[in-house]
Amino acid sequence: MRRCATWRARLWPPMPDLRFWRRRRRGADEPGAAAAPAREPRIRGRAAGLPYSKGRMAQTLMLSGFDAERAYVLSQLIEREVAALGAEEITIDELHQLVEGVLGREDTPSMLERYHGWHRVMHLDRPLVLLLGGATGTGKSSLASEVAYRLGINRITSTDAVRQVMRAAFAPELLPALHYSSFEAGDGLKIPMPDPDAGDRALFGFIQQAEQVAVGANAIIERAVMEGLSTVVEGVHLVPGLVAPERHHQAVVVQVMLVIADEEAHQGHFMLRDFDSGGTRAMERYLRRFGEIRRIQDYLIARADHLGVPVIEAGDPEHALVAVMDLILSRAGAGHIALR
Repeated sequence: MRRCATWRARLWPPMPDLRFWRRRRRGADEPGAAAAPAREPRIRGRAAGLPYSKGRMAQTLMLSGFDAERAYVLSQLIEREVAALGAEEITIDELHQLVEGVLGREDTPSMLERYHGWHRVMHLDRPLVLLLGGATGTGKSSLASEVAYRLGINRITSTDAVRQVMRAAFAPELLPALHYSSFEAGDGLKIPMPDPDAGDRALFGFIQQAEQVAVGANAIIERAVMEGLSTVVEGVHLVPGLVAPERHHQAVVVQVMLVIADEEAHQGHFMLRDFDSGGTRAMERYLRRFGEIRRIQDYLIARADHLGVPVIEAGDPEHALVAVMDLILSRAGAGHIALR
């Protein structure tokens, strides 16, 4: 019996007091052990009162213009400031004040102002409508996607999509220009031109097509204003004067014209598109009509200069992104102040 009791004790040792395990888990039984880190404070104003997130703060700073490495360093500093408050809950406004304090000490005034501008855009009480115009191959689609991502805009529309819908509704005999690409619209002209120059014919065909597509583009803007939803519209058909931003006082409408001044850089964009699309947007077709595309760009630049629409060099996509974002932040900030 004594031997059985010995083996039972080896196989099933007595259970220790549960309070021992609780102390062990907290580290209270180890001399000099630090207490477990306090839980991050909840941010009042976020959905479900989510706690402060260093990763989310770094993403916010990147979206407002900081590079990834700098955004992460700043988010760490902000995390320390939040922890130093020792509060279980802080408001979203208190968090923004804390962020502004860190940026004011650690970064340049221009970056602080950019953060202010981004914050104003995210809290506009009117929809933001960005109109990105430019000739074929200037990077409008890629830039539209990047800007929409940074500003949290879910709706992106292309004037090429508008043209596709319209050409399905109207027969070629009725609106022939709609059934050609923008730089090939001159091929669809049925009336003879006074000047037989092919360049003039291509430009005249594009203008005719842009006038027709502008009807749909203006309808998209009106719909966005009516629904109160921010929208990015991009396309070659956004000719200054054919779309009328000044009519839409219930929205912040920002119109931009993208250009690529260097011809070789412009041609290089078609090579990249050919590679990225796997050949579905073959560069030979665009390079064969490159003269017409450049004439259309010259026309768009002249229209933009005449009507005061900002022209942004898009040869460097990163530079173009910063320029467009800065323009949006300044325009949206001015519109926000004017409402108060």
